[in-house]
Amino acid sequence: MSSLEALRNRLDRAQESAVRNKDDALLQAAESADINDMHAYNEAARKAQLVSTVVSEELRAQHGLTKAIIDGIQ
Repeated sequence: MSSLEALRNRLDRAQESAVRNKDDALLQAAESADINDMHAYNEAARKAQLVSTVVSEELRAQHGLTKAIIDGIQ
């Protein structure tokens, strides 16, 4: 179970970092209006979305595992 908790902690940190990077890139793009900064924001937004998808899949897998254990006990 600790490996699942470690995975969850790593995913949480990755998500926080991705969102922070996206927010920083957005501010930079808004301030400069440079095309490269806008591309950087788009890339950061894609990474944040990817991490969000991975977190959602991890939660879905964890729910499925918990349900299987409960069903096995019954």
